[in-house]
Amino acid sequence: MLRGGARLSGRGPGVEAGRVARPVPPAPGSPRQRRRAVEQVDRSAVSAVWRDHRRWSWAAGTAKRSIAFWRTAALASAVGGAVLTTAAVQVGLNGAPGRALATAGAVALALVPVVRVTRLGRARIEAWTRVRSASEALKAQVYLFLTGAQPYDGPDRGRRLRTFAAAVADDVADLAGMTLGAPDPDTPVPAVDDVDHYLTHRLRPQIAGYYRAGAARQQRRLNRFRTAEFGIAAAGAALGAVAATTGAAGVGVWVSAVTVVGASITAHISAARYEHLVVSYLATARRLCALLEEWEAAPDRSPAAAAAFVRACEEAISRENESWLAAWTHDREPG
Repeated sequence: MLRGGARLSGRGPGVEAGRVARPVPPAPGSPRQRRRAVEQVDRSAVSAVWRDHRRWSWAAGTAKRSIAFWRTAALASAVGGAVLTTAAVQVGLNGAPGRALATAGAVALALVPVVRVTRLGRARIEAWTRVRSASEALKAQVYLFLTGAQPYDGPDRGRRLRTFAAAVADDVADLAGMTLGAPDPDTPVPAVDDVDHYLTHRLRPQIAGYYRAGAARQQRRLNRFRTAEFGIAAAGAALGAVAATTGAAGVGVWVSAVTVVGASITAHISAARYEHLVVSYLATARRLCALLEEWEAAPDRSPAAAAAFVRACEEAISRENESWLAAWTHDREPG
């Protein structure tokens, strides 16, 4: 009780009765306000670049599926054409069935070079490899940014990321139409802000889920086609031996058909580059595993060491991408 009958209210100065004191906002231009502004710019930059990565990734996936489809179609046309034309000779070209088989076989064989030129030509292969390269480059920069690795270890890192993304967009500006059908990216920016999160969300999935799984998948495909190639070669040798010993003309005509089928399978194996992918994927997986083991055994856990580790991993992934790009673009007729 104060003099004059006044009571002690317990409120601080300047606080009216019945109201709760609110925190005073930071003064304009204060360090905290500037820090918040920078963080907002950084979040905006990395979100925009991640969306660009997802759009280019969608375009690369679409192009890859198209190329795989038309490569299979070319193989099927070559095999079907060889079988149909040989069957036409067996049936006889004087009758309607024989002429129908011959026509179908000729059409199938005629489609093979058309598909290879228009759907598997150099321009389409290069477009696919370029959009994939753009997607992977943006993805790598996002992870470098999130972990604060060079060149994203300074106060202007948001500007640096946007500058890099703009350069990538300029490099593939002529292919921007390939992203027009892309759905709105719904995958959030990876929840990565340190090395542990990087290992969980990037490195370990890349080793096990992409490189090792991809190598196993390509090896299975290679094994299937090698088995078919061997079977066709054995069948051709057997037919040739039978034709030579018996003089059966009906058997001899199939030797050329089997030869065409075998050559088509061999060309498909070469065009798909299964062997190169297996070797490249496994080599990159081994390199990343070695980097991971070095990091786990290293005593230095400083921010600089962590940033160097992340950058080394991304450089290893980038080298694999460059090797992949060179393998797909060095031939004159990739399809």
